[in-house]
Amino acid sequence: MKQNHAPFELGGVRLRLLAEDDLRITLAWRNRDGVRQQFKSSALLEWEAHHAWFVRYSDKADDLVFIVEDVLTGARVGQAAIYAIDRDKRTAEIGRFVAAPEFQGKGFMRRGIEALMRFAAHELSLTSVYLEVLDTNARAKRLYETLGFVKTDFIDGLARMERTI
Repeated sequence: MKQNHAPFELGGVRLRLLAEDDLRITLAWRNRDGVRQQFKSSALLEWEAHHAWFVRYSDKADDLVFIVEDVLTGARVGQAAIYAIDRDKRTAEIGRFVAAPEFQGKGFMRRGIEALMRFAAHELSLTSVYLEVLDTNARAKRLYETLGFVKTDFIDGLARMERTI
């Protein structure tokens, strides 16, 4: 069962758990051309599949998806997630990063990822996080490197990057 977490603020952004009311907008963000191609599966997602995923997600204790909001306006600026949370090893995977198109390139998602890592350290007591990124996604890899991630592996076109938090 998923544990409830209070909204978490850092650097002008707020992380709050994904709610059913967010699904239509997150589906639109995820299905945009140029965005969906950066996911492991680049197929268009249908509403029924997205909603069914949410129902399954709602029961998973080791999977937290957040809406990233601008603290000043309350606007939804993107999505970020932490999943495969291993409390024994004190590590987890982060990803599912998607920016709202009108906020893309304005630094909100960078701050959202920073907030997510701080949340992982302070609220979940994790010591490291990792992510996978398509090796062809140079822009994302540069961002992750500036956030302190180091490439540790490369498998099937995916670069695995890790960071101690």
